[in-house]
Amino acid sequence: METRAPDGRLAAWIFDLPVVELRAGYRAAVYFDRSRRILAAEGDDTQVTMQVFQRADAMVACGIDEALAVLALGAGSFANSAAADEAFAGYLEARNRTRWARSLGGSAYVEAVRAQVEAEAAFDRHWLPADDELQVKALRDGDRVDAWEPAIELTAPYRLVAHLESVYLGVLARRTLVATNVRSVVDAAAGKPVLFFGDRYDHWATQGGDGYAAFVGGAQGVATDAQAAWWGERGLGTIPHALIATFRGDTVAAVAAFCRHVPGVPLIALVDFHNDSVATSLACAREFGDRLWGVRLDTSSTMVDRSLWPEMGDFDPTGVNPRLVEKVRGALDAEGFQHVRVIVSGGFTAERIRKFEGSGVPVDSYAVGSSLLKGTADYTADVVLREGRPCAKVGRFYRPSERLQPVDLTSLSPHKDQGAPV
Repeated sequence: METRAPDGRLAAWIFDLPVVELRAGYRAAVYFDRSRRILAAEGDDTQVTMQVFQRADAMVACGIDEALAVLALGAGSFANSAAADEAFAGYLEARNRTRWARSLGGSAYVEAVRAQVEAEAAFDRHWLPADDELQVKALRDGDRVDAWEPAIELTAPYRLVAHLESVYLGVLARRTLVATNVRSVVDAAAGKPVLFFGDRYDHWATQGGDGYAAFVGGAQGVATDAQAAWWGERGLGTIPHALIATFRGDTVAAVAAFCRHVPGVPLIALVDFHNDSVATSLACAREFGDRLWGVRLDTSSTMVDRSLWPEMGDFDPTGVNPRLVEKVRGALDAEGFQHVRVIVSGGFTAERIRKFEGSGVPVDSYAVGSSLLKGTADYTADVVLREGRPCAKVGRFYRPSERLQPVDLTSLSPHKDQGAPV
């Protein structure tokens, strides 16, 4: 299935956008949607140029393609606003019936889905897409972007795009935040693989976009299939503590079960269940030999691994610390298991990884989670030109950029004469 447009950008369909809700202004801040309605009622087609930017240097732009999809599918107007409002109310009612019927399944759900699709079609009959009235230029996902630099520039009658501002700015803010955080961790890891394990730290609905942003930022793996879907991969992972618990706390038995039932996947043992990472690593290495790809250390920050008890006194012994990694690596090497890699997880940040790398701690890969979802990357969209002439609030002005590339929005969304992707 082709996921990219001819110019290499992600196709609009991949984002699974709520197109009807975007067009109706349902996802817009009310004052944006009211502005759109006021201008439509006035018959005002004043053309404006808007530039979208954020306020920090050395950020990794992401969400560009998704924001373009919002514009490609959501920019436009209604032939009859009152009729469109009535049709949208019908859509909301049908959508709610579908949600209720999903728990019933069977024919009731099928009929509810059919009614919702028909309601969508009834709404769309009132829609007039922006087409050539909207011109857009944009950076690419993964481009570095500095403070005040435009990431997207769009020119159109404002009434065609006003209702989309909340959505495309939110997309850019979230995706840029994750991509930038991941890039900082990847840079700190100095070429060692970074795995994005952010699935459990936010709402499930964020997984697709967060996983893609992590990929743009340089992560080499993600935890769930949903996180990997936009870039055509699958999730990866080892075994959880819960599986070990179901095998009576026997890590070797749990890893053996994984080996039997999940063939073709690198065998990685989670070795901190009994708070004795050295002993558990050796037990797994002795049992599985060359089949063991690696061990993962995940000692809690409130615990001190058993192997460190005799050495406490002149370093912080809690969690996954440099000395623990060294002890595991040394024990494996002493018994001829140099091929077994050491993966670490549990509270890692870019700063902590830099300290590990600066001290030469023998880590092969870092798995990072919650720290990659923290911080801000707020975007703003401002009108800077009106009918081609400067017109902006005080402190804002048009910023020319040779980096912005023209975008053919029609290439991002399917046409009626195109077949469905296969």
